[in-house]
Amino acid sequence: MVKLIHAVARHSLLAFVILSLVATSALAIDFKPYGRGAFAQIAKAHAGRPLMIHFWSVTCPPCIAELPQWSKMSAERRDVDIVFVNVDSDEDRARAEARAEKAGLGKATHYGFADDFVEKLYFEADTTWRGELPFTTLLAPGGGITAVTGAIDDPLVTKWLESRK
Repeated sequence: MVKLIHAVARHSLLAFVILSLVATSALAIDFKPYGRGAFAQIAKAHAGRPLMIHFWSVTCPPCIAELPQWSKMSAERRDVDIVFVNVDSDEDRARAEARAEKAGLGKATHYGFADDFVEKLYFEADTTWRGELPFTTLLAPGGGITAVTGAIDDPLVTKWLESRK
């Protein structure tokens, strides 16, 4: 009987450890899948409001460096919707989550590339985009789109934001 109790206890402990590892490896940020048609769906969901869709990667040093600035802007500019799209593969999603969390973007809206045909995803965001990062699309409530390859302090971004005040 004692051996049975020890065996059950060991198995229970093992099950607890396994469940704990699975639970802690789950992502706290909900990266919605960004596949074909996602750009249009996001634009439609935010119709009538200024929208910034920011594409970034954990392998892009300027992207990582400016994430805290995006966090600050998200907090200050409640009049503008901001969506973040991580272009890394699923294998790097945990790294992306860690970077976003560290920058204060844990509560922001996040998507993650979910299609291996990334050129199609680039094309849907902007027909001239070839994957350079950081990359942001600025969608005006009236439907105009401005594409910006570069940092958050790019003059096009600044001008677009100022016109929304």
